Amino acid sequence: MNSKALAALLLVPALAASGAAETAAVLTSGSGAYLEAFSAFQAAYGAGVPHYDLSGGKIALPRAVTTVVTFGGKAALRPYPPGVNIVYAMAPALDLKPQGEGRVVQITLIPELPKMLARIRAIQPELTKMTLFWSAPAYAAVGERLREAGAPLGIEISPVRVESPERLPARLRGEMGKMDAFFLPPDPLLITPETLLILREFSWDNAIPFYGSTRGMTREGAAASFGISFREMGAAAARAVRGLEAGQPVPEIVFPERDELTLNSSAAKKCGLRFPRELIEVSEYLFP
Repeated sequence: MNSKALAALLLVPALAASGAAETAAVLTSGSGAYLEAFSAFQAAYGAGVPHYDLSGGKIALPRAVTTVVTFGGKAALRPYPPGVNIVYAMAPALDLKPQGEGRVVQITLIPELPKMLARIRAIQPELTKMTLFWSAPAYAAVGERLREAGAPLGIEISPVRVESPERLPARLRGEMGKMDAFFLPPDPLLITPETLLILREFSWDNAIPFYGSTRGMTREGAAASFGISFREMGAAAARAVRGLEAGQPVPEIVFPERDELTLNSSAAKKCGLRFPRELIEVSEYLFP
């Protein structure tokens, strides 16, 4: 069976569950990363779940649905009945609020912040000041949490909002002399091929380490990135849904259990860094 046929099979709602399902999944698109994350969700959930592809047009959820797990921003923003639980993944710019009595749970794309900062400190022991550049409103709260996580480690975090990608060079110049490193979250309003090039050139030219949040950022010039794989997002969503179904306490923000560490040797050399052997051994990718 070819990949297109398999995708089509996966994305046809289970007829047996069409009238009695309590949990359903909605995908922004039935291919690529969304399909990868959903497939991992299905495997971890351990039971058939009706699932719908928004790229195919309008969808009609079963009336009995009490929990919806979504993959992608478009799927998360679709209106759902009041009182339905929403578990949303792969929508980093969103900060959804509950509608009625239903719970809203976000599967974050950022790993646990204390762990991430501890790894950055292992890479850069002299780090005391780090700037977080952000644009999407949802990342204002991330900046505050990162500031709190940095305090016990003696790392001062300065969140700096970038109003648009065009403003990034000015914001970088404004932080010269104020930071030992900078971090870019998976902010869709700020990440473009052009901004990644600007960040790499600024980092390498000034020997100021750039830390990212996706494998792609590392490939494009970040010294290291600390992110979440699509497979792990799906597994974390399954655990959250199971918790809601069982009436267990589930936090509003769920940090997946496993993160993905990627390293870039060229970027490290440009910034005068040396990766500890223990981090190299646990990294998923080491770019030359």
